[in-house]
Amino acid sequence: MRYRALFVLFFMSVVGCAAPWRTTNSSLLPSPTLVPPTQSLTLPTPTPRQSLPSPTPQFHERRLLGYSQEGRPIVAHRFGWGKVKVALVGDIHGGTEENTYRLMVAIVSYYQKNPDQLSPQVTLWVIPTINPDGLAQETRLNSRGVDLNRNADTDQDGCPENDWSPDIFHSEEHLRGGGGKYPFSEVETRILRDFLVDAQVVISYHSQAGLVLAGGCGEGPSRQLAHLLAEATGYEEAESIGYPVTGSIVDYLAFQGVAAAEVELTNKSETELERNLEGIEAVMESIEEIVSREY
Repeated sequence: MRYRALFVLFFMSVVGCAAPWRTTNSSLLPSPTLVPPTQSLTLPTPTPRQSLPSPTPQFHERRLLGYSQEGRPIVAHRFGWGKVKVALVGDIHGGTEENTYRLMVAIVSYYQKNPDQLSPQVTLWVIPTINPDGLAQETRLNSRGVDLNRNADTDQDGCPENDWSPDIFHSEEHLRGGGGKYPFSEVETRILRDFLVDAQVVISYHSQAGLVLAGGCGEGPSRQLAHLLAEATGYEEAESIGYPVTGSIVDYLAFQGVAAAEVELTNKSETELERNLEGIEAVMESIEEIVSREY
């Protein structure tokens, strides 16, 4: 009993000493900071994100337009980004006019090296060949035996002498079926037609008559274009090449309101680059006058 009483007294002393440590006095805890209902927090204003500048388009672009009947690529080279689309078309007659292909390649190289020579008003497109199959096979015609410069729809321009025909003439012979089964029957001429739908000036290069010929019936902006090219290049401006030409691409384009002309080099070997660069420069200098002239 004595020991039990001592144990009880010891236990009560321990509990009495521990009680203040277990009991928390709320008055000693820090009070949370409260925001009055009428007071609002002011958050920092985020810095506005600065818009990035629009990327400047490249001066030179190589674009795939499509593929020939035999699957060869048809490409165009773009220079500049002016408001007037000017297109130079080479080698529509394949291997027999191969120097026009080389001329277009030389023009591409020239503007790659001399971008300052391009008018800021102009977007210049250069198509080295629209007839890669004929170029590869060293023939005038495409792989289906069609003359691509006799395959356009020229029946609506009021000049019956240039209306499309399945049977054609060219400098070497009369060719039955050479105009195709119908206008734009060939994949190459459809590619060219569709690409030039928004062109305002088109120059098609050939050889070897040494002439400049206006598209269509020889009126309006096409006549002015031909006159400018003849003056600048020194090639003779002519009304006809000397034999019937039906279904020509420049005749089709002229009726669509495009200033269109053919340039014939003087032979089938030289590119005559310098004089043709002078012709292109003359066109660019007068571009506003050309495109504003009514058909």
